[in-house]
Amino acid sequence: MMNPILNREDCGLRSFWCSTPQFKTARLSAHLVLPLTTPEAAAVRAIVPNVSSRATREYPDYTEFGRRLAELYGASVHAGVSRIGDNQILTLAASGIANRYAFGGEDVQNELAGILESILFTPLLDEDGLFPEEGFRQEKRQLIETIDSEFNEKAIYAKNRCVEIMFAGEPAGVPRFGTRQALQSATRADVKAAWEDAVQHAQICQFSIGDGADSRFAQSLAERLGTREAVTAETAFHPAPKEVKRVTDKMQLSQSKLVMGLHVGTAREERLVTKLMAVILGGTPSSKLFMNVREKQSLCYYCSAQHDTPKNVIFVQSGVEAANLERTEEAVLHELAAMQMGEITEDEIRHAKLAMSNSYHSVADSAASIENWVLGGMLQNDVRTPEACAEAIMQVTKDEIVEAARRVTLDTVYMLKGEGAAE
Repeated sequence: MMNPILNREDCGLRSFWCSTPQFKTARLSAHLVLPLTTPEAAAVRAIVPNVSSRATREYPDYTEFGRRLAELYGASVHAGVSRIGDNQILTLAASGIANRYAFGGEDVQNELAGILESILFTPLLDEDGLFPEEGFRQEKRQLIETIDSEFNEKAIYAKNRCVEIMFAGEPAGVPRFGTRQALQSATRADVKAAWEDAVQHAQICQFSIGDGADSRFAQSLAERLGTREAVTAETAFHPAPKEVKRVTDKMQLSQSKLVMGLHVGTAREERLVTKLMAVILGGTPSSKLFMNVREKQSLCYYCSAQHDTPKNVIFVQSGVEAANLERTEEAVLHELAAMQMGEITEDEIRHAKLAMSNSYHSVADSAASIENWVLGGMLQNDVRTPEACAEAIMQVTKDEIVEAARRVTLDTVYMLKGEGAAE
Protein backbone atom coordinates (compact mmCIF):
# COMPACT_ATOMS: atom_id res chain seq x y z
CA MET A 1 0.00 0.00 0.00
CA MET A 2 2.80 2.42 0.89
CA ASN A 3 4.89 3.91 -1.89
CA PRO A 4 7.92 6.12 -1.30
CA ILE A 5 7.16 9.80 -0.70
CA LEU A 6 8.62 12.29 -3.15
CA ASN A 7 10.13 15.17 -1.21
CA ARG A 8 10.96 18.30 -3.22
CA GLU A 9 12.56 20.73 -0.76
CA ASP A 10 13.30 23.23 -3.54
CA CYS A 11 9.59 23.96 -3.92
CA GLY A 12 8.11 22.74 -0.62
CA LEU A 13 6.25 19.81 -2.19
CA ARG A 14 5.78 16.32 -0.78
CA SER A 15 3.90 13.80 -2.89
CA PHE A 16 2.48 10.33 -2.42
CA TRP A 17 0.73 8.16 -4.96
CA CYS A 18 -0.81 4.73 -4.58
CA SER A 19 -2.26 2.75 -7.49
CA THR A 20 -4.59 -0.06 -6.49
CA PRO A 21 -7.41 -1.82 -8.38
CA GLN A 22 -9.20 -2.12 -5.04
CA PHE A 23 -10.88 1.23 -5.80
CA LYS A 24 -12.81 1.88 -8.99
CA THR A 25 -12.22 5.58 -8.53
CA ALA A 26 -9.21 7.82 -8.03
CA ARG A 27 -8.73 10.81 -5.73
CA LEU A 28 -6.37 13.73 -6.29
CA SER A 29 -5.67 16.28 -3.59
CA ALA A 30 -3.38 19.08 -2.51
CA HIS A 31 -3.08 20.08 1.15
CA LEU A 32 -1.60 23.53 1.74
CA VAL A 33 0.04 23.51 5.17
CA LEU A 34 0.63 26.81 6.97
CA PRO A 35 1.60 27.53 10.60
CA LEU A 36 -1.24 28.92 12.69
CA THR A 37 -0.52 32.44 13.90
CA THR A 38 -3.59 34.56 14.71
CA PRO A 39 -7.38 34.12 14.51
CA GLU A 40 -7.47 36.87 11.86
CA ALA A 41 -4.96 35.09 9.62
CA ALA A 42 -6.70 31.74 10.14
CA ALA A 43 -10.07 33.24 9.20
CA VAL A 44 -9.03 34.74 5.88
CA ARG A 45 -7.09 31.61 4.95
CA ALA A 46 -10.10 29.42 5.76
CA ILE A 47 -12.14 31.22 3.11
CA VAL A 48 -9.54 30.59 0.38
CA PRO A 49 -10.18 26.91 -0.56
CA ASN A 50 -13.95 27.31 -0.36
CA VAL A 51 -14.23 30.39 -2.54
CA SER A 52 -11.54 29.37 -5.05
CA SER A 53 -13.15 25.96 -5.70
CA ARG A 54 -16.54 27.41 -6.69
CA ALA A 55 -15.50 27.93 -10.32
CA THR A 56 -12.47 28.32 -12.58
CA ARG A 57 -11.42 30.75 -15.29
CA GLU A 58 -12.25 28.07 -17.87
CA TYR A 59 -15.67 27.47 -16.31
CA PRO A 60 -16.49 30.79 -14.61
CA ASP A 61 -20.15 30.07 -13.99
CA TYR A 62 -21.12 27.83 -11.07
CA THR A 63 -23.60 25.95 -13.27
CA GLU A 64 -21.12 25.62 -16.11
CA PHE A 65 -18.49 24.25 -13.74
CA GLY A 66 -20.97 21.72 -12.40
CA ARG A 67 -21.89 20.69 -15.94
CA ARG A 68 -18.22 20.04 -16.74
CA LEU A 69 -17.83 17.84 -13.66
CA ALA A 70 -20.97 15.94 -14.68
CA GLU A 71 -19.42 15.34 -18.11
CA LEU A 72 -16.46 13.77 -16.33
CA TYR A 73 -18.73 10.91 -15.21
CA GLY A 74 -20.02 12.74 -12.16
CA ALA A 75 -16.67 13.85 -10.79
CA SER A 76 -16.63 16.09 -7.74
CA VAL A 77 -14.42 18.80 -6.26
CA HIS A 78 -14.08 19.26 -2.51
CA ALA A 79 -12.54 21.90 -0.27
CA GLY A 80 -11.84 21.82 3.44
CA VAL A 81 -9.99 23.37 6.36
CA SER A 82 -8.52 21.46 9.30
CA ARG A 83 -5.91 21.71 12.02
CA ILE A 84 -3.12 19.22 12.64
CA GLY A 85 -0.91 20.16 15.55
CA ASP A 86 0.32 23.73 15.15
CA ASN A 87 -0.68 23.95 11.47
CA GLN A 88 -3.74 24.94 9.48
CA ILE A 89 -4.46 22.69 6.49
CA LEU A 90 -6.22 24.09 3.41
CA THR A 91 -7.43 21.18 1.28
CA LEU A 92 -8.41 21.01 -2.38
CA ALA A 93 -9.45 17.61 -3.72
CA ALA A 94 -11.16 16.00 -6.70
CA SER A 95 -12.60 12.51 -7.13
CA GLY A 96 -13.71 10.66 -10.24
CA ILE A 97 -13.87 7.27 -11.89
CA ALA A 98 -10.66 5.47 -12.79
CA ASN A 99 -9.47 6.08 -16.34
CA ARG A 100 -9.93 2.47 -17.43
CA TYR A 101 -13.68 2.76 -16.89
CA ALA A 102 -14.04 5.85 -19.09
CA PHE A 103 -15.34 5.48 -22.64
CA GLY A 104 -12.99 6.08 -25.52
CA GLY A 105 -9.82 6.22 -23.43
CA GLU A 106 -10.66 9.59 -21.83
CA ASP A 107 -8.06 10.65 -19.26
CA VAL A 108 -10.40 11.67 -16.42
CA GLN A 109 -7.63 11.94 -13.86
CA ASN A 110 -5.59 14.30 -16.00
CA GLU A 111 -8.67 16.48 -16.52
CA LEU A 112 -9.27 16.63 -12.77
CA ALA A 113 -5.61 17.45 -12.14
CA GLY A 114 -5.94 20.33 -14.58
CA ILE A 115 -9.04 21.61 -12.76
CA LEU A 116 -7.26 21.47 -9.39
CA GLU A 117 -4.25 23.30 -10.81
CA SER A 118 -6.55 25.99 -12.19
CA ILE A 119 -8.26 26.37 -8.80
CA LEU A 120 -4.90 26.56 -7.06
CA PHE A 121 -2.89 28.78 -9.39
CA THR A 122 -5.37 30.69 -11.54
CA PRO A 123 -8.69 30.93 -9.65
CA LEU A 124 -11.60 32.93 -10.97
CA LEU A 125 -11.16 36.64 -10.20
CA ASP A 126 -13.35 39.60 -11.17
CA GLU A 127 -12.42 42.79 -13.00
CA ASP A 128 -10.92 44.17 -9.79
CA GLY A 129 -8.60 41.19 -9.44
CA LEU A 130 -10.52 39.87 -6.42
CA PHE A 131 -12.63 36.81 -5.76
CA PRO A 132 -16.21 37.44 -6.96
CA GLU A 133 -18.35 39.21 -4.40
CA GLU A 134 -21.27 36.79 -4.39
CA GLY A 135 -19.13 33.69 -3.87
CA PHE A 136 -17.04 35.43 -1.23
CA ARG A 137 -20.11 36.42 0.78
CA GLN A 138 -21.66 32.96 0.52
CA GLU A 139 -18.53 31.12 1.62
CA LYS A 140 -17.89 33.53 4.48
CA ARG A 141 -21.47 33.10 5.66
CA GLN A 142 -21.20 29.30 5.50
CA LEU A 143 -18.03 29.30 7.60
CA ILE A 144 -19.74 31.51 10.18
CA GLU A 145 -22.67 29.09 10.19
CA THR A 146 -20.22 26.22 10.75
CA ILE A 147 -18.79 28.00 13.80
CA ASP A 148 -22.34 28.59 15.05
CA SER A 149 -23.23 24.93 14.55
CA GLU A 150 -20.18 23.86 16.57
CA PHE A 151 -21.30 26.21 19.33
CA ASN A 152 -24.72 24.58 19.29
CA GLU A 153 -23.20 21.08 19.46
CA LYS A 154 -22.05 21.32 23.06
CA ALA A 155 -19.68 18.33 23.04
CA ILE A 156 -17.73 19.92 20.17
CA TYR A 157 -17.92 23.36 21.78
CA ALA A 158 -16.59 22.06 25.11
CA LYS A 159 -13.70 20.25 23.42
CA ASN A 160 -12.83 23.39 21.44
CA ARG A 161 -12.88 25.49 24.62
CA CYS A 162 -10.55 23.08 26.40
CA VAL A 163 -8.17 23.15 23.42
CA GLU A 164 -8.26 26.95 23.42
CA ILE A 165 -7.50 27.13 27.15
CA MET A 166 -4.89 24.39 27.22
CA PHE A 167 -2.97 25.65 24.18
CA ALA A 168 -3.27 29.37 24.98
CA GLY A 169 -0.16 31.10 23.66
CA GLU A 170 0.61 28.19 21.30
CA PRO A 171 -0.29 28.05 17.58
CA ALA A 172 -2.56 25.05 18.24
CA GLY A 173 -4.74 27.30 20.41
CA VAL A 174 -5.88 29.25 17.33
CA PRO A 175 -9.18 27.80 15.92
CA ARG A 176 -8.86 26.35 12.43
CA PHE A 177 -11.52 28.78 11.11
CA GLY A 178 -10.33 31.70 13.21
CA THR A 179 -13.13 33.36 15.14
CA ARG A 180 -16.62 34.50 14.17
CA GLN A 181 -15.57 38.13 14.57
CA ALA A 182 -12.45 37.62 12.44
CA LEU A 183 -14.53 36.05 9.67
CA GLN A 184 -17.05 38.87 9.75
CA SER A 185 -14.21 41.40 9.40
CA ALA A 186 -12.47 39.59 6.51
CA THR A 187 -12.44 41.39 3.16
CA ARG A 188 -11.97 40.18 -0.38
CA ALA A 189 -8.60 41.91 -0.47
CA ASP A 190 -7.58 40.00 2.67
CA VAL A 191 -8.56 36.69 1.09
CA LYS A 192 -6.77 37.50 -2.16
CA ALA A 193 -3.59 38.26 -0.21
CA ALA A 194 -4.00 35.04 1.81
CA TRP A 195 -4.34 33.01 -1.41
CA GLU A 196 -1.19 34.56 -2.87
CA ASP A 197 0.73 33.93 0.34
CA ALA A 198 -0.42 30.30 0.48
CA VAL A 199 0.63 29.59 -3.12
CA GLN A 200 4.00 31.24 -2.57
CA HIS A 201 4.87 29.86 0.86
CA ALA A 202 2.73 26.90 1.99
CA GLN A 203 4.13 23.44 2.31
CA ILE A 204 2.10 21.34 -0.12
CA CYS A 205 1.30 17.68 0.50
CA GLN A 206 -0.08 16.14 -2.70
CA PHE A 207 -1.84 12.79 -3.09
CA SER A 208 -2.98 10.60 -5.98
CA ILE A 209 -4.74 7.46 -4.73
CA GLY A 210 -6.86 4.92 -6.60
CA ASP A 211 -6.99 2.68 -9.64
CA GLY A 212 -4.31 3.86 -12.06
CA ALA A 213 -3.04 6.71 -9.85
CA ASP A 214 0.41 7.94 -10.82
CA SER A 215 2.87 10.79 -10.25
CA ARG A 216 1.86 13.05 -13.14
CA PHE A 217 -0.04 15.51 -10.95
CA ALA A 218 2.94 15.78 -8.60
CA GLN A 219 5.33 16.43 -11.46
CA SER A 220 3.05 19.07 -12.93
CA LEU A 221 2.71 20.78 -9.55
CA ALA A 222 6.48 20.85 -9.13
CA GLU A 223 6.85 22.54 -12.51
CA ARG A 224 4.18 25.13 -11.69
CA LEU A 225 5.64 25.88 -8.27
CA GLY A 226 9.21 26.27 -9.49
CA THR A 227 11.86 27.17 -6.96
CA ARG A 228 10.33 28.86 -3.95
CA GLU A 229 10.89 29.20 -0.21
CA ALA A 230 8.20 27.32 1.70
CA VAL A 231 7.44 27.66 5.39
CA THR A 232 8.48 25.01 7.89
CA ALA A 233 5.46 22.99 9.00
CA GLU A 234 6.43 21.70 12.43
CA THR A 235 4.56 21.05 15.67
CA ALA A 236 6.03 21.42 19.13
CA PHE A 237 4.94 19.15 21.96
CA HIS A 238 2.78 20.88 24.54
CA PRO A 239 4.99 21.89 27.50
CA ALA A 240 4.44 20.61 31.01
CA PRO A 241 2.02 22.84 32.97
CA LYS A 242 3.19 24.97 35.90
CA GLU A 243 -0.27 24.67 37.42
CA VAL A 244 -3.62 23.14 36.54
CA LYS A 245 -5.84 25.50 34.55
CA ARG A 246 -9.51 25.41 35.52
CA VAL A 247 -12.35 27.16 33.71
CA THR A 248 -16.09 26.72 34.23
CA ASP A 249 -18.75 28.21 31.95
CA LYS A 250 -22.48 28.09 32.68
CA MET A 251 -25.26 27.69 30.14
CA GLN A 252 -28.88 26.61 30.03
CA LEU A 253 -28.23 22.89 29.45
CA SER A 254 -29.72 19.62 30.62
CA GLN A 255 -26.40 17.76 30.25
CA SER A 256 -23.11 19.26 31.42
CA LYS A 257 -19.78 18.61 29.73
CA LEU A 258 -16.42 17.83 31.29
CA VAL A 259 -13.22 17.97 29.21
CA MET A 260 -9.88 17.25 30.84
CA GLY A 261 -6.58 17.94 29.10
CA LEU A 262 -3.70 15.71 30.22
CA HIS A 263 -0.04 16.48 29.56
CA VAL A 264 2.05 13.49 28.46
CA GLY A 265 5.80 13.49 29.04
CA THR A 266 6.74 10.69 26.66
CA ALA A 267 9.18 11.06 23.75
CA ARG A 268 8.32 11.03 20.05
CA GLU A 269 9.64 7.51 19.59
CA GLU A 270 7.18 6.34 22.24
CA ARG A 271 4.17 7.46 20.20
CA LEU A 272 2.64 3.99 19.84
CA VAL A 273 3.09 3.14 23.52
CA THR A 274 1.40 6.42 24.44
CA LYS A 275 -1.53 5.79 22.11
CA LEU A 276 -1.98 2.29 23.52
CA MET A 277 -1.96 3.66 27.06
CA ALA A 278 -4.67 6.19 26.08
CA VAL A 279 -6.80 3.44 24.51
CA ILE A 280 -6.58 1.35 27.68
CA LEU A 281 -7.61 4.40 29.69
CA GLY A 282 -10.60 5.36 27.57
CA GLY A 283 -10.49 4.32 23.93
CA THR A 284 -12.78 1.28 23.77
CA PRO A 285 -15.95 -0.13 25.38
CA SER A 286 -13.64 -2.31 27.49
CA SER A 287 -11.51 0.63 28.67
CA LYS A 288 -11.18 1.74 32.29
CA LEU A 289 -13.20 4.91 31.86
CA PHE A 290 -16.07 3.19 30.09
CA MET A 291 -16.23 0.16 32.38
CA ASN A 292 -15.56 1.84 35.73
CA VAL A 293 -16.63 5.48 35.46
CA ARG A 294 -19.62 5.05 33.15
CA GLU A 295 -20.86 1.51 33.74
CA LYS A 296 -20.00 0.62 37.35
CA GLN A 297 -20.36 4.07 38.93
CA SER A 298 -22.94 5.49 36.48
CA LEU A 299 -21.37 8.92 36.80
CA CYS A 300 -21.74 9.98 33.17
CA TYR A 301 -23.51 9.40 29.88
CA TYR A 302 -20.20 8.84 28.07
CA CYS A 303 -16.53 9.03 28.97
CA SER A 304 -13.66 8.57 26.55
CA ALA A 305 -9.98 9.42 26.12
CA GLN A 306 -8.18 10.31 22.91
CA HIS A 307 -4.49 10.91 22.28
CA ASP A 308 -3.66 14.03 20.24
CA THR A 309 -0.50 12.67 18.64
CA PRO A 310 1.07 15.86 17.20
CA LYS A 311 0.80 17.75 20.51
CA ASN A 312 1.30 14.62 22.65
CA VAL A 313 -1.62 15.28 24.99
CA ILE A 314 -4.72 13.31 25.97
CA PHE A 315 -8.23 14.71 26.05
CA VAL A 316 -10.84 13.04 28.26
CA GLN A 317 -14.41 13.96 27.30
CA SER A 318 -17.53 13.25 29.28
CA GLY A 319 -21.21 14.17 29.37
CA VAL A 320 -22.51 14.32 32.95
CA GLU A 321 -25.16 15.69 35.26
CA ALA A 322 -24.06 19.01 36.75
CA ALA A 323 -24.05 17.50 40.24
CA ASN A 324 -21.55 14.84 39.13
CA LEU A 325 -18.91 17.06 37.49
CA GLU A 326 -16.43 17.01 40.37
CA ARG A 327 -17.04 13.33 41.15
CA THR A 328 -16.43 12.41 37.51
CA GLU A 329 -13.17 14.33 37.46
CA GLU A 330 -12.06 12.50 40.61
CA ALA A 331 -13.07 9.16 39.12
CA VAL A 332 -11.09 9.79 35.93
CA LEU A 333 -7.99 10.72 37.92
CA HIS A 334 -8.48 7.60 40.06
CA GLU A 335 -8.39 5.39 36.97
CA LEU A 336 -5.26 7.14 35.73
CA ALA A 337 -3.64 6.69 39.15
CA ALA A 338 -4.52 2.98 39.05
CA MET A 339 -2.69 2.64 35.74
CA GLN A 340 0.29 4.48 37.18
CA MET A 341 0.34 1.93 40.03
CA GLY A 342 0.40 -0.91 37.53
CA GLU A 343 -3.26 -1.91 37.94
CA ILE A 344 -3.77 -2.99 34.33
CA THR A 345 -5.07 -6.45 33.48
CA GLU A 346 -3.86 -8.62 30.63
CA ASP A 347 -7.39 -8.56 29.18
CA GLU A 348 -7.39 -4.75 29.12
CA ILE A 349 -4.06 -4.74 27.29
CA ARG A 350 -5.14 -7.44 24.85
CA HIS A 351 -8.46 -5.77 24.00
CA ALA A 352 -6.76 -2.41 23.43
CA LYS A 353 -4.05 -3.96 21.25
CA LEU A 354 -6.62 -5.79 19.12
CA ALA A 355 -8.70 -2.63 18.72
CA MET A 356 -5.67 -0.64 17.58
CA SER A 357 -4.47 -3.43 15.30
CA ASN A 358 -7.89 -3.68 13.65
CA SER A 359 -7.91 0.07 13.17
CA TYR A 360 -4.49 0.00 11.51
CA HIS A 361 -5.47 -2.86 9.22
CA SER A 362 -8.56 -0.93 8.09
CA VAL A 363 -6.55 2.10 6.88
CA ALA A 364 -6.35 0.64 3.37
CA ASP A 365 -10.15 0.31 3.14
CA SER A 366 -10.61 3.75 1.58
CA ALA A 367 -8.59 6.34 -0.32
CA ALA A 368 -9.48 8.98 2.25
CA SER A 369 -8.16 6.92 5.18
CA ILE A 370 -4.91 6.16 3.32
CA GLU A 371 -4.53 9.87 2.62
CA ASN A 372 -5.20 10.86 6.23
CA TRP A 373 -2.70 8.29 7.47
CA VAL A 374 0.11 9.43 5.21
CA LEU A 375 -0.63 13.14 5.69
CA GLY A 376 -0.39 12.74 9.46
CA GLY A 377 2.88 10.91 9.04
CA MET A 378 4.26 13.55 6.68
CA LEU A 379 3.57 16.32 9.17
CA GLN A 380 5.22 14.36 11.99
CA ASN A 381 8.13 13.11 9.86
CA ASP A 382 7.16 9.56 10.79
CA VAL A 383 5.55 7.71 7.91
CA ARG A 384 5.37 4.08 8.96
CA THR A 385 3.04 1.62 7.31
CA PRO A 386 -0.14 0.73 9.18
CA GLU A 387 0.99 -2.90 9.05
CA ALA A 388 4.28 -2.02 10.75
CA CYS A 389 2.41 -0.12 13.47
CA ALA A 390 0.00 -3.01 13.99
CA GLU A 391 2.94 -5.38 14.42
CA ALA A 392 4.76 -2.99 16.75
CA ILE A 393 1.74 -2.41 18.97
CA MET A 394 1.45 -6.12 19.68
CA GLN A 395 5.00 -6.11 21.08
CA VAL A 396 4.42 -3.36 23.67
CA THR A 397 4.84 -4.60 27.23
CA LYS A 398 2.86 -3.83 30.38
CA ASP A 399 5.91 -2.17 31.93
CA GLU A 400 6.15 0.24 28.99
CA ILE A 401 2.44 1.12 29.32
CA VAL A 402 2.76 1.76 33.06
CA GLU A 403 5.86 3.91 32.54
CA ALA A 404 3.98 5.99 29.92
CA ALA A 405 1.04 6.41 32.32
CA ARG A 406 3.36 7.63 35.05
CA ARG A 407 4.38 10.53 32.84
CA VAL A 408 0.79 11.79 32.49
CA THR A 409 -0.25 14.81 34.57
CA LEU A 410 -3.41 16.90 34.74
CA ASP A 411 -3.09 20.11 32.74
CA THR A 412 -6.53 21.63 32.09
CA VAL A 413 -10.06 21.08 33.37
CA TYR A 414 -12.94 22.66 31.47
CA MET A 415 -16.51 22.35 32.71
CA LEU A 416 -19.56 23.45 30.78
CA LYS A 417 -22.08 23.45 33.60
CA GLY A 418 -25.76 23.15 32.82
CA GLU A 419 -28.31 25.18 34.68
CA GLY A 420 -31.32 23.01 34.05
CA ALA A 421 -32.95 24.20 30.79
CA ALA A 422 -33.30 21.95 27.79
CA GLU A 423 -30.23 21.74 25.61
